[in-house]
Amino acid sequence: MASIPHGLTRRQILSTAAALPAVLSMNAWSQAAAGYPNKPVSIIVPFTAGGSSDIGTRILAGELSKILNASFVADNVAGAGGAIGMQKLLRAAPDGYTFAYGGLSESLLIPMINKAVNYKTEDFVPVAMVGGAPVGIVTRPDFPANTIDEMIALVKKNPGKYSIGSAGIGSFGHVMSEVIKTRTGTFMVHIPYRGGAQIISDLISGQIDFAVTTLATAAAMISSKRVKVLGVSSKERVPLVKDVATFWESQALKGVDMLVWAVLFAPPGTPDAVVQKMNQAIVQVNALPSMKALVLKLGSELPPSLTPAQTREYLKAQRELYQDAASRIQPE
Repeated sequence: MASIPHGLTRRQILSTAAALPAVLSMNAWSQAAAGYPNKPVSIIVPFTAGGSSDIGTRILAGELSKILNASFVADNVAGAGGAIGMQKLLRAAPDGYTFAYGGLSESLLIPMINKAVNYKTEDFVPVAMVGGAPVGIVTRPDFPANTIDEMIALVKKNPGKYSIGSAGIGSFGHVMSEVIKTRTGTFMVHIPYRGGAQIISDLISGQIDFAVTTLATAAAMISSKRVKVLGVSSKERVPLVKDVATFWESQALKGVDMLVWAVLFAPPGTPDAVVQKMNQAIVQVNALPSMKALVLKLGSELPPSLTPAQTREYLKAQRELYQDAASRIQPE
């Protein structure tokens, strides 16, 4: 039997040997990342086509296809306020060929609210910030209120008469409706939907009175004046609706500044070499002048260029921010 080299214990040798497969695997992935991707990449959209997540994913996929010289395709997996799509990502192979465009609602709020959901934000690998936007409270053009303060005054006089639609139980819109309820002492009937596009359709047809939606989802309807915006959830006014006051400026919701965001997530166990390469590609996408012009047109904001580690820290801070509001919502 070969003797053990001087200075090394048998335990150290066995420990080193046990670690070799992982080291070799990491090296193999680092080398493979140079040729990645070499087949189509799927980006799960946790909602139906036509909403802001779908729009954002398709824009991102188009630019990534150019930068990485591979096909990136959107995969709409709607249901349970986005939870079905995130659950699909959780089960996906960690090979760098499946990601999800995860928004604030489905990736952070729903797991906080609904304990039956079998995933947590920390289960996924955050790749990069891919979107950020204020949302608007919109209604029909003939509704007898033109500002958020007028809306709140009307709702206060008629508790339970008016309805407000959101993208589902635990969605950002649902949490926002709870914030409005708590801050103003009002009550509106909450109507959950599976995606943003259907909310706008039902709003126009008169089935609901108000909708919480990203301006990107409602941009065409806003431009054609088929809906009107009562207020925007940001601190600063949005160029798309520059004449509309923000919550921050209002009397009823003064000081409220709430933005929705989106992160590209990978399945747990995705190699860091792949995550880093995708992060760098997304940073390139966000730096494109054409991208800046487009997001401004849609009423959105360019996300900060964060590393995967910085994105993870941002998600931790967001969890703390929304903990109180989320705790007041009961899952259905």
